[in-house]
Amino acid sequence: MKRKKTFLIIVLFMILLLIAFIFLSGRQKKADNLLLPIDKLAEKWKGNQDLPSSGENKEIDIPGFKTLVFYTNQASQKVNFYNPKENDCLFKLTLYADDKELWQSGYIQPDDGYYDIEISDPLEIGEYAGKLLYECYKDDGIQLNSAVVNFKLIVKGQ
Repeated sequence: MKRKKTFLIIVLFMILLLIAFIFLSGRQKKADNLLLPIDKLAEKWKGNQDLPSSGENKEIDIPGFKTLVFYTNQASQKVNFYNPKENDCLFKLTLYADDKELWQSGYIQPDDGYYDIEISDPLEIGEYAGKLLYECYKDDGIQLNSAVVNFKLIVKGQ
């Protein structure tokens, strides 16, 4: 009987050690526990480096924001959508609320923009997943890159 009790205590102790080992090994650095393979060739980012260029690889500035506020039940809305003067491309903007298109611009030259827009479907009070799609074009119509700015669209009463 005493031998059974000792054996049971040893087994319980081993189980506790195993549980402790599993728990503590799971608390290692987060990078050690990633399920996706990390590229070993990547290095710490220290900012942009000078690249050889033919002059055609100029970066495009995309304005971003975290929130946009609209008023309920009206098509006319105030915004600050623009193409920064530093760009040398045209913008075409498309505004979405919960993936529904509300408005689309024409082609906007650098240093031009919109303060007032007319949306296609006035919104009810609430919060929406806002998205502004920036499509970039050369003057000759060749499409460059595009970007999406995600933000919170808040619709409130007047």
